[in-house]
Amino acid sequence: MNWQFKDGTPIWAWILAVLLILNIALQIATAYGVPRWAPVRADLIHSYPIRYHGGPTYFVQPWLGLYFDYGFEAAFGLLAIFIVLLFLNRDKLERVS
Repeated sequence: MNWQFKDGTPIWAWILAVLLILNIALQIATAYGVPRWAPVRADLIHSYPIRYHGGPTYFVQPWLGLYFDYGFEAAFGLLAIFIVLLFLNRDKLERVS
């Protein structure tokens, strides 16, 4: 049993799907990249501390550190928005067998 939109997939569904996949890919890249290139001593640019699995503390730029800390929650937020929009547009969905 599959579900599809009657008039084709709306643009908001494509945008949210791309954002969700991009967020997951960037989270994975950040998780693998930080230990490889982030310094272990703070400087003016790299001032946000990230403690990594009980190992050394790495320092990254503040925007990247915030994304590293809250990007996982952002994925759940995007998924929640997607589910709410699906619920609001449930009259445009049809079951296909």
